[in-house]
This record gives sequence, structure tokens and C-alpha cells, in this order.
Amino acid sequence: MTSDRGPAGEKVPTTDTTTSTEQVFRRVLVPIVDASQAGHAAELARRAGAREARVLHLNLHETFNGRRFPIETDSDASYVVEAAVFELRMAGIAASGQLRQALVGKAAEEIVADAAAWGADLIVLGAPRRTGFASRLFGSVTLRILKAAHCPVMVASSTDSVHTSPVAAKQYAGTRS
Repeated sequence: MTSDRGPAGEKVPTTDTTTSTEQVFRRVLVPIVDASQAGHAAELARRAGAREARVLHLNLHETFNGRRFPIETDSDASYVVEAAVFELRMAGIAASGQLRQALVGKAAEEIVADAAAWGADLIVLGAPRRTGFASRLFGSVTLRILKAAHCPVMVASSTDSVHTSPVAAKQYAGTRS
């Protein structure tokens, strides 16, 4: 496309100033807590325009008397990763999975470090699990990630997990044509 005339009276090519999320967010890190979030995570990654996604599940451990105790079994943790990778691939997104061990209270740091090491363009988080009061009392993984992340973070709404505003829906529909 060209505009009518540039400042010197010559034809100047115009550039499309609208940026599609499909071009911006190619590598998306998707940390998930349990297998029930797999479908939702895939939908959010698809809406973000992800071409490649990495599922991260942290098998959290508690420390008691100097010993670590896992909160879930290794097979349960592996299932969470496999379910999310499957859902992402069914959504047409190239996906891989990562299972890591982390201490309770260090989840946000692990997620941010993994996003930086992998070179993620976006971190997609599910809805916060704690209420506002509990977050103030105990802290919030979501808030710690938002403060420390080197890349944009998408957080699902707690009321409607895949809700999009009408304006955002129009913009998204316009980029797909």
C-alpha cells in the first residue's frame, strides 16, 4: 500500500502499524498447577498467538527438620505436564513440557528464571488461587511473577477464565483477517 504523498511530494509506502499478537508472542511459557488447567492454558496460549509453548509444572516440596517432602507424587506431576502438552498440541501449538522441583515459597522465582532461561516472549498464568485477603496475608505467586518477570505476563480472570473484553475481541478478530 502507498499513501498519497509524503512530505517531499513523492509516494511513500505505508506500514501497517497494528501489530498482531501472533507476531509478538511466539514463545510462551505456561506454568500450570494441576491437570484441570490444561484446556484453559491451551486456550489462553492460542489467544496470545503462541507458535511454541513450554509447559512448566513445579513439583513443590515442603521442608521439615531439614528434609524435603513432595506435595504430590512424581507420577501425578508428570501427568499434569503430559495433559497440558497434549491440550496445547491439540490447539495447534508446538509444545514441550518441563517438570521441576521447587520449595514452597519459591515458585515465582522458579517460573521467572525458567522464562528467562528459555527465552519466553510471554508468561501465561491461570487465575490467582488466593482471594485478595489471603494474598495480602500470605503473598501471591502471581504478583511476585508480575513484579519480577522480564517479559509480559498474561493473567486469566478469576471470574471467567477465558473472558475477553469486546474491544479486545474486535482487535483480535481484525488481526486474523
